[in-house]
Amino acid sequence: MSDYLPNATKDSLRTAALARRGALEPAARIEASLCVAERVEQLGLPVGAMVAGFWPIRDEIDPRPLMAGLRERGHGLCLPVVAEPHLIFRELLRGAELVAAGFGTVAPGPGAAEVVPDVLLVPLAAFDRTGHRIGYGKGHYDRAIAAIGANRPLRLIGVAFAVQEVETVPFEDHDRPLDAIVTETELIRCRA
Repeated sequence: MSDYLPNATKDSLRTAALARRGALEPAARIEASLCVAERVEQLGLPVGAMVAGFWPIRDEIDPRPLMAGLRERGHGLCLPVVAEPHLIFRELLRGAELVAAGFGTVAPGPGAAEVVPDVLLVPLAAFDRTGHRIGYGKGHYDRAIAAIGANRPLRLIGVAFAVQEVETVPFEDHDRPLDAIVTETELIRCRA
């Protein structure tokens, strides 16, 4: 019974947050993505960190302007590819040919270097101010975070619209909270 209730709660929170996100006007989405990019300096990333971005699907916020700002500041970029047992990340260079990477996204093809990111920009359905998040229910990021974070420091930054915030996200002991969340209205620091 205890497993059922958090999952049911997560499902209802996910559905409501995605509905709010889906109701945003196209012009508001574009403006929000540009506002997020303006917060690039506030992220305070280590010099030269390899940053895993994501290719937006459906009506997600578009992290590509933020990723462009990170590249201009000397950060390497990569994109996730759905694989087993967890996501892998391929280096994103200018002019790289992009191919289907699973879950409706694209990434550099198999000829691109596979890298291990220092920072993950994490897409999400909903979040709270303590850094807990609700994904899309497939566990792709959870498995990658556990695998990479077991061997090295890994910084997690959620990227979302402000309307995706909820009061509290149910979580389990193994769930790793985000270090920060960047929205069009603010940078929320969740962990010291």
